[in-house]
Amino acid sequence: MATGDPEGGDPFARIKTAQESEPAHGVRRDRASGDYVAPVPRDAPPWPISFRDKGEASAVWTYRDARGEPLHHVARFDAEGSKDVLPLTLWRDGSRLRWRFKAAPEPRPLYGLDRLAARPHAAVLVVEGEKTADAAQALFPDMAVITWSGGSKASGKADWSPLAGRTVIIWPDHDKAGIDAAVAVARHASKAEAAQVGTVRPPAYFDDAWDLADPMPSGFDRAQAAALIDEAVMEGVAGGVTLPFGYRLDHEGLWADQTAKNGEKFSTKISAPFEVIGEARDPNGDGWAVVVRFKDRDGRSKTEIIPRGTLVSEPGAVRSRLASQGLMIKPAKGQGDRFTACLGELECSRRITLANSTGWATANRFVLPSRTIGPPGGEPVMFTGDPAGFPHGTQGTMAEWQELVAARAPGNSLLLLALSIGFAGPLLRPLGLEGGGFHFRGLSSMGKSTLGRAAASVWCGGSGVLGGAQSWRATANALEAVAQGHSETVLALDEINEIAPEQVGLAAYALASGQGKARASTSGQLRRRTEWLVLSVSTGEISLADHIRSSAKGGRVMAGQELRLLDIPADAGKGLGIWETLHGFDDPALFSEAVNAGTQAHYGHAGPAFVERFVADPKAAKALAREIMQAFVGASKERDDNGQVHRASNRFALAAAAGELAAAFGIVPWPEGAAAKACHEVFDRWATSFGRSAPREQRAVLLALKAAIQQQASRFGARNDNDQTEWGEAVDERVEGHRTGEARSLNALGIRYVTTARELYYLFYPQGWDEVLKDVTGGTDAARMVHAAGHLERGEGKHWGKKKKINGVAQRLYWVKASILEADFDE
Repeated sequence: MATGDPEGGDPFARIKTAQESEPAHGVRRDRASGDYVAPVPRDAPPWPISFRDKGEASAVWTYRDARGEPLHHVARFDAEGSKDVLPLTLWRDGSRLRWRFKAAPEPRPLYGLDRLAARPHAAVLVVEGEKTADAAQALFPDMAVITWSGGSKASGKADWSPLAGRTVIIWPDHDKAGIDAAVAVARHASKAEAAQVGTVRPPAYFDDAWDLADPMPSGFDRAQAAALIDEAVMEGVAGGVTLPFGYRLDHEGLWADQTAKNGEKFSTKISAPFEVIGEARDPNGDGWAVVVRFKDRDGRSKTEIIPRGTLVSEPGAVRSRLASQGLMIKPAKGQGDRFTACLGELECSRRITLANSTGWATANRFVLPSRTIGPPGGEPVMFTGDPAGFPHGTQGTMAEWQELVAARAPGNSLLLLALSIGFAGPLLRPLGLEGGGFHFRGLSSMGKSTLGRAAASVWCGGSGVLGGAQSWRATANALEAVAQGHSETVLALDEINEIAPEQVGLAAYALASGQGKARASTSGQLRRRTEWLVLSVSTGEISLADHIRSSAKGGRVMAGQELRLLDIPADAGKGLGIWETLHGFDDPALFSEAVNAGTQAHYGHAGPAFVERFVADPKAAKALAREIMQAFVGASKERDDNGQVHRASNRFALAAAAGELAAAFGIVPWPEGAAAKACHEVFDRWATSFGRSAPREQRAVLLALKAAIQQQASRFGARNDNDQTEWGEAVDERVEGHRTGEARSLNALGIRYVTTARELYYLFYPQGWDEVLKDVTGGTDAARMVHAAGHLERGEGKHWGKKKKINGVAQRLYWVKASILEADFDE
């Protein structure tokens, strides 16, 4: 939204500069009254509380400048059956300063200049009357609420220049005088070069003369008032629309000036009427477009986003599209070209943000396909994604979802975790966190798919077997589009075995990284990558690691993949599958069916409600979330935890914070601490399985070496330092359990070696070392990890291998200590 002056600076720079260049206290001459003095100087006499002919004022409002200095007052005096509202200004007559019931000279300052200066980027709400302005400011603290002095017919006497570049919304009093005043204010604001001007249209059932200082009508609340303001923003008249020379747009249509062969000038109608809503672009400043609104031949309102690039490259396609939507465009030769030329050259100061994915389009505007959630005012946001690819929607009621789904989570740690994950998406960007996922793994019919459906029901749902969940059965490219459709909400993916083993590892990386594959356009230039930020809930009968290994090529599992999709056993250990308590049901299968039925009948309410509570006070919500996360990480940390475990604990901590915030917001019927407790229990189980003391890669290397020594003993030849023969020429039959010649007849991994001090080593040939570690990390990286764990005796200098003469030739082998067989690697 354009919030500054035409040069992009502070919208109040003009006021501040003028004030700083003027004397400390401005003086304007009035022949009858002397000099008007403002701001009020320090030596000014106090204004009287009571007046001889009017009594005591029942209310006083102080007009202030942008710095907060008082300019003058407006006082209200109540009498029986009437009221009198009078300006109280300061005047100097000679050397004497006196307060008088006299209006300030024109143009009069607005009430609320200090609010405008304190909120330079906020939308401006204009109401009638100082009392109403104060009440509206309390209702909508994120806006700057102002009014003018003198009543409904005096708006033309005010100085509206501070509204330049601002989004202005007018809320009229609910009577004819209020509507007439709103029309006049809209005209003044547009003339002052406001970026956009809109007028609220209260429901017809409001009482006559109702304004925002009155009690809310029955059945109407602040949220509905905010929605009316949002509607006014979207339907507001664009400020500063400039058509190219020779064109005009009125209620009858778009007209173009032409010249006849005889030189006479005339105007030709080239299209039906339409309204220019504004110019739009995405949050990166790309994809500029013109947004227009018109009524089709049946009177239905249509809004179309017309890319400026298409106006240049394919003007005929633009006309065809608009005509098919019901806008009459004159088909005569040349007239259609004039229509698209006008759209291509027009200028509009109103700005709109375009969003092609869900999530935070701006710092305080959260976009879903059917709605935008955020404080009243601000730059409008339009969703441009394909609704078919964004399955967000609502069904049923919030209350029923709370009773049939959320209320059954306490006592069931896995369900509580899944629902908490469902709320965590909107916290990712505000807290500066990365995406990732949780994979619930278990045998068939344990109820694990219920966890995915429950998490999805926070935002969406459906009548199919998966509810709001998606299938893993897709290519990595297709998953990009799916992830974009669930950005900053939650993505539930069912049955990991449905995706090819060769693609699942890359998919895990991509979902967490938030960037699609780099692709070139037909011209060879790099296209903008698809982007998202998502938390995923995955289910399946096998783990991500096992699925990768099942590839025909025997894929290598990277620790980074496992950290991006945390593997969680979907067995709560109570003999009830994923459940720990059945909340009165006799059978876990029946309980699962009941929860699934709840998610299919009631969904899509909790997530948007969570965001609404968040944007009401984002600073406090973020502070509470960080506090919960810090406490969670501190409580879950153990002394020997490695960095990978700490990284995973942050994701569990995020889920805990989201679940606790949902409870604090009243979205879910959980007691305080329930979500954090459940997340902590599941995290402990995950960390024990993953391995806490050693990094995942190091643990995998150590386990692979240990397994090779224990399970493939026959592939190690045997020697000790008491033998007099050359290594490799004979084997030591005195070593217990060794059979002569066995290692020579096989592809040996290495040598079992006993020193004179009876120290036992397993010396791996380089090719044996690489074979054993082919599915993990090989080479010097593995040697470094084994040495760090204390199980490798390294060679001299920079060499990890240590020399030993074999068949008369010195070779470097990896000397693994037998202590590796006694070590416990969190198995």
